[in-house]
Amino acid sequence: MVGFALGWVGLSSLLGVAHAGPFTHKTSQGEWVSNPVERPLVMPKGWLEVGAAFETKTSTEYRGTDGVRRSQPAGVRWRYSQTWLELRQGFSDRVTLYGRAPIVSARLDLAGGSHISTTDVGDARLGLVAQPWEVGPHSLGFSLELKTPTGVEWPEGSGGADDTSGFLTGTGTTDLSGRLHGRYSVAERLLLGANLGYVHKFAAVVGYVQEVGGFGNGIIDPGDVVELTASIQALVVDGVSVTAGADYRLMGQAEVGVTGDGGDGLQPVLPSGGRWFDVSTKVTVEPTPHLSAEVWLSRDLAGGDTRPFAHLGLEDFAPQPGWTYGLRGVTRW
Repeated sequence: MVGFALGWVGLSSLLGVAHAGPFTHKTSQGEWVSNPVERPLVMPKGWLEVGAAFETKTSTEYRGTDGVRRSQPAGVRWRYSQTWLELRQGFSDRVTLYGRAPIVSARLDLAGGSHISTTDVGDARLGLVAQPWEVGPHSLGFSLELKTPTGVEWPEGSGGADDTSGFLTGTGTTDLSGRLHGRYSVAERLLLGANLGYVHKFAAVVGYVQEVGGFGNGIIDPGDVVELTASIQALVVDGVSVTAGADYRLMGQAEVGVTGDGGDGLQPVLPSGGRWFDVSTKVTVEPTPHLSAEVWLSRDLAGGDTRPFAHLGLEDFAPQPGWTYGLRGVTRW
C-alpha cells in the first residue's frame, strides 16, 4: 500500500517612448515619464533600476474547508517575511528585462512559548515585459516570467505534521507565467489598469513528498493558476500617487504521486486549490526620476483551505490569512 506524507503544526517608440508633456524628463538614454499615470509598461531604453523590497505578514487565523477564517489556539502566531533584491533594465524601446530574488523568513510561535523558524533563500524570478504598440499615454502589452526552484525544498525532521522543525522557502517546482496588461490614462491624473494571467506550474520531484511503504521519488503537480487583477492609481500631487488594487486567483488542485513502481499515478491533495481574493492599497513617492519609495498594505478577503501545506510553510500554495505590510525603495539611472 502506497501512502504519501506531505512531509504546520496543527509572486515616440513602442515600448519605451513616452507621451511628451510637462511631466516628461529627458535623458541621454531615452525619455523618462515622471507622471506615473502616463508611464508606459516598459522602462526607456538604457535605463537601469536597482531596488530592494520588504514585506511581512502576521497571521493568527487559518481557513478551513469552507473558506471561513478561524482563530488559532491562544499563543499560536505565523509570521512570514520576504526581502527582495530586484533589478530592471530597459533592454530596448519595446522590452524591459527584470530579475527578483527573495530571502524568506518564516516563524511559527507555539502555544507553549517555543517557536519554529527558518530563514533562507527563496525562489527567484526572471522575466520580461513587452509593449508592442505605441498608444500615447495608454499602455497595452504582455509579460513572461519564469520562477526557478532556488529555495529550500527539503524539510527538517521527517516533514510530518507532528515532526516539523523547520519550514521550506521554495516550492521545488518551476513556474512559467504569461500575462496580458492594459492601462488607460485619464486626464493626466488617473490610471485604470487590468491584468489577466495564467501560471503553469510544472510537476516535479520534490523533497517534501515522500512515499510510504514502497520505492520511488515523491512528485507533485501543484495545479495551474488563473489570475485577474485590477487597479486604480491617482496622482495626488507631482511626485506622489495612491493606488488601490484587487487580486483574484483561481488555483488548481494539487496532486502527488511517485516516479517508480508503476503505481496508481497522481492522487489529489484534499483539500487544496480554490479561489482567493485580496485587496491592497499603496502610496508611491518619487522626488526625482532617479529615486522612488513605496509603502503598501494588503488583506485577504476570501480564500480556500490553508491547512494542507501549512506545516511546510508553503505560502505559494496556500497563503495564510492576515494583513501584509510592505515597503520598497528604488534607485535608477
